[in-house]
Amino acid sequence: MSIPCVDVLLENSRGEILLGWRQIPPYKDVWALPGGRVGKGEQLQATARRTLAEYGLAACEFYLVGVFPMKFHTRSDFPACVAARYPRGGASPDYIEFSSFYWAKRLPKGLGANYRRMTMQWYKMKRNPQILRFSRL
Repeated sequence: MSIPCVDVLLENSRGEILLGWRQIPPYKDVWALPGGRVGKGEQLQATARRTLAEYGLAACEFYLVGVFPMKFHTRSDFPACVAARYPRGGASPDYIEFSSFYWAKRLPKGLGANYRRMTMQWYKMKRNPQILRFSRL
């Protein structure tokens, strides 16, 4: 059974993306976007807000970037990527899922493949204001 989840692509006013060094599988020892499972009856924007709050962050202007299904050895995930802008707060790692966070202007080589696909899709979407209006949550 697939697990619905949300990965949050948080972008600041300088165009930098928040990345965390992931400590748990899947995607252990790679740069990743913060994310979490969708709760029963929870909407994507609510999951994104809750996920950010777990790391001491808040944001506004949420957009659906897309859905990026993944198969792993032990499970399948059904992650929706939600972009958010205008972050508030300071990113605090939990030292369970993430050991550190940083704001990346350029995508690092150690970025997980699915997170790279999500980010590249966001970059394409940002170039078209009509798509952004349509994808706003």
